[in-house]
Amino acid sequence: MKAIVYDRYGSADQLRLEAIDQPAPGPGEILIRVVASAVNSWDWHLVHGMLFERLMFGAFRPQHRILGSEIAGVVEAVGPGVTEFNPRDEVFGDLSTSGWGGFAEYAVGRADSMAHKPADVSFEDAATLPQSGLLALHCLRERWPDRPGDRVLINGGGGAAGTIALQIAKHLGAQVTCVDRGGKLEMLRSLGADIVIDYQREDYTRTSDRYDLILDVSSHRGLLDVRRALAPDGVYVMTGGPVLRIVYFGLVAPIATRIDRRTYTIRTHTFDRDDLMWVGDRVAAGDITPAIERTYSLEDVPDALRHFDTGEVKGKLVITH
Repeated sequence: MKAIVYDRYGSADQLRLEAIDQPAPGPGEILIRVVASAVNSWDWHLVHGMLFERLMFGAFRPQHRILGSEIAGVVEAVGPGVTEFNPRDEVFGDLSTSGWGGFAEYAVGRADSMAHKPADVSFEDAATLPQSGLLALHCLRERWPDRPGDRVLINGGGGAAGTIALQIAKHLGAQVTCVDRGGKLEMLRSLGADIVIDYQREDYTRTSDRYDLILDVSSHRGLLDVRRALAPDGVYVMTGGPVLRIVYFGLVAPIATRIDRRTYTIRTHTFDRDDLMWVGDRVAAGDITPAIERTYSLEDVPDALRHFDTGEVKGKLVITH
């Protein structure tokens, strides 16, 4: 089979298309013919060999040769002990617990990290959901916006998780403000954002507006800054930003929450099949439209990573196989 592989950290220039052996599913695994996969921050971090990724997945060279964790495809074979899937089932899910491998014609994934793809959802749309969709949903659940007039701010709203969180919050009736760079604001308006803010022109923490929930996908503000923008009983959820800032926030957030009526917390991606199906059903119903800026062929994955590197991506980049 064909796959995009790499053997050392650096940049997208290290990636190359290569013919390798097709994997076989082991106990609790399924073999998937990949129809579509999506680029996300994991892939960028692993290509560049960022500190956290080196500590987790190989200090000097990549532990996994094939990137790609969000996929959608068709089951080709099932391993021993798998009862919930059969060959020819259409599935979508997350390979991050299976050693990655989505930028290839075939991939092996843990059955418990996959779900049946809704029939009315395309493979391309489905591939955008397993990490970004779940992260958006789980962040919103920290302060479910179900009260009339709830105000939600999404910092980094133009990315993969932000565009989905925006649409879920609007589906629930919230008033949503999105913060991102100017080139993404028109897209955010088209997805339903009530207010958009260009962070290069305006600091959302310095206005008089207060929010019931702040979802921070791209954290670059201190705790006292974001506190100013929170309602008295508001919730601040950090889910992205520089590693050292996340570590620092993880230490101070529990203390701040104890002494303040506001809540400060961190959310990381966790897989949940039922929640992924919920997001997939919202796409099938038309409540969510995945924001796909562009699709690439498998051999063009290096170009997709180079574009991701610019920080200008509006929503998601998808690889069609």
